[in-house]
Amino acid sequence: MLISTVLPGTVRAHLKPCITNARFIYNPYLIAMGSVKWDMVNPECLIIGTEDGSTTGDATLLTNFYKPLMENNPRVNIGTWDEAEAIKVFYNTFISAKIGLVNMIQDVAEKNGNINVDIVTDALKAATQRITGPRYLTAGMGDAGACHPRDNIALQFLAERLDLGYDLFHAIMHSRDQQAKNMALKLVSLSKDYNLPVVIHGRTYKPYVEYTIGSYSELVGHFVAAEGVDVAYADPLTGDAWTGGQAVILMAHNPAITYFGTGVKVSPEEFYFNIDPGSIVLDPWRTIGDILGSTVIHYGNTRIKDN
Repeated sequence: MLISTVLPGTVRAHLKPCITNARFIYNPYLIAMGSVKWDMVNPECLIIGTEDGSTTGDATLLTNFYKPLMENNPRVNIGTWDEAEAIKVFYNTFISAKIGLVNMIQDVAEKNGNINVDIVTDALKAATQRITGPRYLTAGMGDAGACHPRDNIALQFLAERLDLGYDLFHAIMHSRDQQAKNMALKLVSLSKDYNLPVVIHGRTYKPYVEYTIGSYSELVGHFVAAEGVDVAYADPLTGDAWTGGQAVILMAHNPAITYFGTGVKVSPEEFYFNIDPGSIVLDPWRTIGDILGSTVIHYGNTRIKDN
C-alpha cells in the first residue's frame, strides 16, 4: 500500500511492475504537519485506489478497517489507481489555487484602497452553493510546506508531458511568488519610512512545526533581502531570536488561523518576543488588536476607518 502523493499513472507504470507476489492498493492520507493525530481520525474523505476501480474486495476490507478508527464518518472515494492519484494531487493543488486567489484579493485591497479583504472573503466563505466552504479562504501568508508547492511543480511537468497546451500550475506558483514579493515590498517601504530593521515573526513553514522547507516566511524574507534591506527572523523552533529593539515586524505565524477547524489547541495571540514600543507590526491575518506603544497595520484592510 502506498500513502504518498504521486502523479496519475505512477502506480500503474512504475510501482505495480515491481510487486509480483502481493496485491496493491493506493491509499493516500489527507494529513498536515502539526495536526497529524487529529487529521488521521477526522479526514475530509478516504481515498482508495484499486487496479480496476473495484469497490469490493480489497477496497471493502480497507474501508471496514478504517470505520472504527474514524471520528467523523468521512465519505469514501474509491476509483482506479489513476483516479485516486488524481484526487490526491489535485486536492493539494486546488488548495494552492484557493490560497493564491484570496491573496490576490489582499493585493487588490492594498493597491485599490477602501477594501477590507475579510469583508470580501467572508462573503465567499458563505457561498457554499457555487464556490466552497470556509477553509483556506482567509487571506494572509501564501501556501507553504513541502507538499503543495511541490505538487504544483509536478503538475507543471504533467501538463507538459501530456501536451495539454496550457500550464495553470505555473501561473499558481508565479502568483505565489509575486504575492510574497508584494508583501516584502510593503515591509521594505515601512522599513525605509521609519528607519527600522525588518523582523519576520515565524520562520518555519507553519507554527508548532520545526521544518522550514517551503517556508513562505523565508520566501518573503528573500525578497526583502533582494531589495537591499537586512531581514531577521524570530522563531523558537529554529533558534532564531530577536532582541534588537524596535523593528518592522511581519506577524507571519498565527496558530489560530493555521489550525482553524482542527483539534489542535492554540493560543489566540502568541508572540515569540517582547515587542518594543515604537515598532511597526504588519499583520497579514488582521487579528491583532492594539499593542501598547506600537502601530499595528492590518495588511489587506485599506478601509481608513478600520486601520
